[in-house]
Amino acid sequence: QRWVTADQVYASGWALGRLRVLPATQIHAAYADGRLSPRDILVTDGVPAEVPFLSGILTTVPATPNSHVAIQAQAYGIPFVYVAGPAGQAHLAELDGREVVLQATLRSGFARVSVLVAEEALSAALREEVLALKQPPLPKILPMATYGALSAPVDQLHPADIRFFGGKAAHFGLLRRTIPNDCPEAFALSFDLWMAFMGQTLPSGRTLAEEIQTRLAAHQVYPPDITTVRQDLAAIRDLITHTARFTTEQQAAITAALAPFDPLRRIRFRSSSNAEDGETFSAAGLYDSYSGCLADDLDGDTSGPCRCDATETNERGVFRAIQKVYASFYNDNAFLERLRYGIDEHDVGMAVLVHYSTPDEYEMANGVATVATEASADEGTQLKAKLVTQKGAVSVTNPEGNAQPEVVEAVAPDWLQVLQPSGLVPLGSQVLEWPK
Repeated sequence: QRWVTADQVYASGWALGRLRVLPATQIHAAYADGRLSPRDILVTDGVPAEVPFLSGILTTVPATPNSHVAIQAQAYGIPFVYVAGPAGQAHLAELDGREVVLQATLRSGFARVSVLVAEEALSAALREEVLALKQPPLPKILPMATYGALSAPVDQLHPADIRFFGGKAAHFGLLRRTIPNDCPEAFALSFDLWMAFMGQTLPSGRTLAEEIQTRLAAHQVYPPDITTVRQDLAAIRDLITHTARFTTEQQAAITAALAPFDPLRRIRFRSSSNAEDGETFSAAGLYDSYSGCLADDLDGDTSGPCRCDATETNERGVFRAIQKVYASFYNDNAFLERLRYGIDEHDVGMAVLVHYSTPDEYEMANGVATVATEASADEGTQLKAKLVTQKGAVSVTNPEGNAQPEVVEAVAPDWLQVLQPSGLVPLGSQVLEWPK
């Protein structure tokens, strides 16, 4: 707050909804008990690493521009704003509980935020007509398909392989082919393993997939009853992590795929769904990744401590890590967003990207880079790049509290002069297909 003295727009857009003032520590509890709903505009004193879907977010404490919350807000078209001045913050407090229209714009680097009382100006019919404009477009999802094997090296994967290995793993192939010396060697677990895991029979007599479908059958209309759906999703995650198990054959196949890895080093198992990284559905922050130790699964016992992390009193095996990644497919926000977008649950699932973990004590810095084209009547078409970084292991994507990153922006109109009549843009030794 010493350095950020003016209003900030982390995601531009507009919203119509009831203004609700809540401390950051109460957001999730209020969403669960109905005090806060998807149609509300939240005013809070700090943005946690993850927030449920809302119509808009206003914070009285500066946030991180490239946090998952900011990226989600940009993708969903909902305004996310820091209101800097005491007068503006006091005005928001006075509007608690009232229906308002929020508009946030960013032009030439200057933020403009307006909050107007709307409850007396809109009829019920007009209100519903306005809210219908916020209905998100149906995302283009490549339905998951069988690959014919449980794993594959990432180096050979391309975006077309999203249907077999999910977005994160398929796109990681570009890094391996382009900068092999500056990114970790990796392989991916395919949807074949996910589908086999979901096909196992539980003590109830139903398969895991059937049990999940049964529990979610009551939640097919958005927004569902938040309290009930959260309870059902928690039970599903518990089924995946504590009741379901990989078969002996599946464990052997996973262990064989992990053979090139040092069993005493932590391995990172990263969520890689086909319901992410889309043009209109980013899924930023919806799923989770976990680390595991192969030695813990090979030592013949289930007692700790962890063989690759002496600070962990319990074992942290790789099968446990994969199951926790699978369970994150049914995180509250993940399911609610798929439901809001109308994504068919039968078409999507969870694959896994696998490489060595980078422990926090070794991390020198971390960041998020984004590149976008912008067109305006004044400046023409420009290519803009933004790099948001934090020192050490302070998270950029899931920051806690009011950690502030370093932000570097670059604008390069000359970059677009390489556009060819054939529709291809040469970029170094790579050729990228230009959007049609």
